[in-house]
Amino acid sequence: MEVNMSEESVPKRQYTEEFKLEAVRLADSVGGHEAARRLGIPTAALSNWSRRRRKAPGKEAMESAPNGQARRSPTDLEAEVSRLRKELASARLDVEILPKGNGVFREGVAVKYAWIDTNRDHYSVSRLCRVLGVSRTGYCQWRSRAPSARTQANAILDAQVRQIHGHSRSSYGRPRIVQALRRQGLPVGSERVRQSLRRLGLRAVYKRPYRVTTDSSHHLPVAPNILNRRFDGWPPNRAWVADLTYIATAEGWLYLAVIMDLASRRIVGWSMSERMKAGLVCQALRSAYGQCRPPVGLILHSDQGVQYASRAYRRLAADFGMQVSMSRRANAWDNAAMESFFKTLKVERIYQGRYETRAQARLDIVNWIEGFYNRQRLHSSIGYRTPMEVENMLKAA
Repeated sequence: MEVNMSEESVPKRQYTEEFKLEAVRLADSVGGHEAARRLGIPTAALSNWSRRRRKAPGKEAMESAPNGQARRSPTDLEAEVSRLRKELASARLDVEILPKGNGVFREGVAVKYAWIDTNRDHYSVSRLCRVLGVSRTGYCQWRSRAPSARTQANAILDAQVRQIHGHSRSSYGRPRIVQALRRQGLPVGSERVRQSLRRLGLRAVYKRPYRVTTDSSHHLPVAPNILNRRFDGWPPNRAWVADLTYIATAEGWLYLAVIMDLASRRIVGWSMSERMKAGLVCQALRSAYGQCRPPVGLILHSDQGVQYASRAYRRLAADFGMQVSMSRRANAWDNAAMESFFKTLKVERIYQGRYETRAQARLDIVNWIEGFYNRQRLHSSIGYRTPMEVENMLKAA
């Protein structure tokens, strides 16, 4: 349902310099129109930011490197590593095939033939048959036979499951893949999806052990727990939760502060820095307020970390007319919605690789939050819809 609103009733969005900088970097990576679509901003605004950055060369390098020293590009090193990897792959094909085909060694001959057919463009058929212990003649006869109706249906399902799993960056398991297929109009059962994932050798990424990073050993004022674990049933811009975490890079730690709207689970504000100071959480709050302009009385919940108990943060929240709420000491359940988001971010994205530079981590995290999490990822706590879908539904209602 479309709702017409006058220009006076829609607050003008404001963006922080950090948001503009990361938006320009994302545009350089995926293109201006695609970056504007992922971030939900006008293309003209992104073009203006890019032009300003080009007029001041070296500014981005100065901001991303400590002490104002620009860092060398790792392009030459990456090219050399790529060349060495290709040589190693060419010299040890059998060793490379073995771990890739590990999931089909215990399967039947038909499954092995199907796996060989999938990988025949990368390796010779004779080599694949020898490694898997099947005859080349049997494989050729299998290819010449017409597939059954069930086999054809499974092949179509496998292609859809592989596409959804890859589009989610290996983060979707069986429940979300089932929901994604049903959203596409395919009434598939959970067991068929389980079998498809097993045939394809796919699985969702797993959780790592939890580490406590909150520094609550201070003597600053602590706000009462106004939120009291009421995570559901809020209208937009009435209850926000905030927290910060750390990301490892080869250059050192990168700290990330985010703010989530409990109504839609959308990330409405974020900020990143090399130092875990009060300015980091204040910048995230300014970013969220500038984009959403919430009414007076919004509940702003966080833990008792020293950054959130600081005078600067409490003063900024008061200037915006917000009620500060804090979890009980050493109680992660009081901010469970934000803890769940950080688990999702780290398991589904950060733990899947290694960041060489802070700038690389910034670009990848912004792309994941704004381009994937807010607009594409199906969220189980909001009925397997995306945060932007839920926000638009609530505003339209």
